[in-house]
Amino acid sequence: MKLRLCRRKYKQYKTEIMPSNAYINFLHIRVDVLKLIETYTYYKDNNLGKKGLGHLTRSAIIMLCAAWERYNEDLLLESIQYIGNHVNNIQSLNKKIKKTISKKVRDDKNEIKPIELAGTGWKDIWFEYAKIDTDLLNTPKSEKLKTLFETYLGISDYLSFWNTTNPKEIDKFVSDRGDIAHNGNKASSIRMNKLRKYQDLVVENVIEIDSKMANELKRMTNSSNLAWTQEYYTNINRY
Repeated sequence: MKLRLCRRKYKQYKTEIMPSNAYINFLHIRVDVLKLIETYTYYKDNNLGKKGLGHLTRSAIIMLCAAWERYNEDLLLESIQYIGNHVNNIQSLNKKIKKTISKKVRDDKNEIKPIELAGTGWKDIWFEYAKIDTDLLNTPKSEKLKTLFETYLGISDYLSFWNTTNPKEIDKFVSDRGDIAHNGNKASSIRMNKLRKYQDLVVENVIEIDSKMANELKRMTNSSNLAWTQEYYTNINRY
């Protein structure tokens, strides 16, 4: 699609004309990636360290993956909040969401948990279980994210929201992060051109996902309005 560039407790959804909160937070975390690239470029251009700059590219990969992981976690929870603010009858939810809430309550060791479903209590329970599972996510690869969004939003193929036609590109990026996290400076070398390619890959996918989720939430809530604007800047200072 053509891109037009121009919190963690159940709460009321914002009304400002902006992309998702998840996208804004993604840009905030990505700032460190940009600063690391700037530092690398400065040292290289001034012949201050043509060698021995791998710690900067490795650190940037770690931060970029943190931004990707946090974006998906935040997007899931924000989407649940949005639906909860626009739907009051649990029967209006899709079958998969209802099955997930029901199963989680049945499996809960708290014997009085079903009572919390009364009224609109299902909203907090839904959000609570989703937050638990997002907190457990530590490898944001395609299949794990697909399962998470299918479980809690009933989206059968979350990967269809992505910009890339090959989710393995993201999986390779996440694997490189894991290699660095476990092996430090003994991990495979990350060259600047590879880092920039990964950064473009992640940013393009985040924008595509964010835009398509706005449409999906509009459909799921039978609303006449999009969940958020579909105009995106990549500079956090524009917001």
